[in-house]
Amino acid sequence: MKNTLLIAAASAALVGSVPAAAQNTPASTAARDRIGQILGTIFGTGATADASLEAQWRLGRKPLAAQRTQFETRVDADIRSGVLTAATGARLKSDYAAVVELETRYGADGQFTTAERTELSDRYGALTQVLSEGAYADAGTAARAQVNEGRTEFSRRVDAAVSARKLTRVAGTRLKADYDALVTVETGYLRDGVISATEQNDLDARLDALDARIGDTSYGSTPVTARSRLDAIARAAPSSGLSSAARAQLLVEHGDLLRLEAAYARTSPSAEDRAYLEQRLTNLETRARVLR
Repeated sequence: MKNTLLIAAASAALVGSVPAAAQNTPASTAARDRIGQILGTIFGTGATADASLEAQWRLGRKPLAAQRTQFETRVDADIRSGVLTAATGARLKSDYAAVVELETRYGADGQFTTAERTELSDRYGALTQVLSEGAYADAGTAARAQVNEGRTEFSRRVDAAVSARKLTRVAGTRLKADYDALVTVETGYLRDGVISATEQNDLDARLDALDARIGDTSYGSTPVTARSRLDAIARAAPSSGLSSAARAQLLVEHGDLLRLEAAYARTSPSAEDRAYLEQRLTNLETRARVLR
């Protein structure tokens, strides 16, 4: 009986925001049926009390942890069927893992307080709602293709640098090609309509490196220096796709260039010295995948 009441209560909570007049429409009925299927698939619909979340928590058990695999399997199935985007599915799994971690911490002593059970139930209910509706309420509008939007301005800056003989025509052409490649990377990141923080950091690092190669400014204000380029390489390295050994070697060379740059900053390096540093910087930028 308690399990039946729990499922009914969870279903009511998840559709509570729907106006009463609309709750008997085919769409709302389908939504409620889907919620019931989700709850039933994961936690069962038997009449025994220990089948409910509340009852299991009262017994000191950790039902969310026990059913994590089933939850993630359901998420994966919905991604394959197109009900969820890959980004929403990944976020759901991450949020569920966080609730499991909380459940583990709360239940470390073998018992849950009323407040703890309520918090766990609310957070699980919110995730079930996302699973039912196919999106988070705070998903907002689709991410913008900001790199693509900046293509014209970037080309203008490259042309200006070539005209001023700060860049050769070959270097200018290569820069535009690398920027186009970065637009392609951004398009891939936007395939699911969302750019994650990691992906945005990757784009920013690569844009910094491209700015540095023009040699005018970094995002319009900060002068570009060898140090700023080294900083961009360090930011790009974790998401470069390099193996652990290759990344370690890159960071060793990065450290060497940091020391070399510091030494040059205290002296007046020759044109040959500057050319050597430029060659090494470009090599690291390429290997760190900031020059695609």
